[in-house]
Amino acid sequence: MFRIMIAVLFVCFVSGCSREAPPTDVDKAAALFFERLKGAEYEAIYADASSQFREQKSKGEILDNLQQITAIGRIQDYRRLSMFFEGDRNRIASPSYSVLFDQAATEIMLNFKDEGGEWKLVGFSLKRRGPQS
Repeated sequence: MFRIMIAVLFVCFVSGCSREAPPTDVDKAAALFFERLKGAEYEAIYADASSQFREQKSKGEILDNLQQITAIGRIQDYRRLSMFFEGDRNRIASPSYSVLFDQAATEIMLNFKDEGGEWKLVGFSLKRRGPQS
């Protein structure tokens, strides 16, 4: 009986503890975002986004913004330019990527929030740099 109580307490303790998402996983989350964007998997991007993002923006608005990004062509290549982190309790990672599309060079900033040890998309923005040469 004592062992069962210890096991139950251990499970409750472990499941109640929040773990932090590793900083190295930000690039993995971004790679998944870009792969889904390449494949026009807008619904998957939306479904995997932070609950905060889905509450702040309508599904239609998010999907429309993703479709506008892919309207400049297919992603040819991307590389990270910079990344910064902010917050202690509500950790936010903001990596910036240089992205080459068929028709233009852009910079895309992604914002991820640490939710339960996983980086979840909480926003994105795009800056056009010029035509693809």
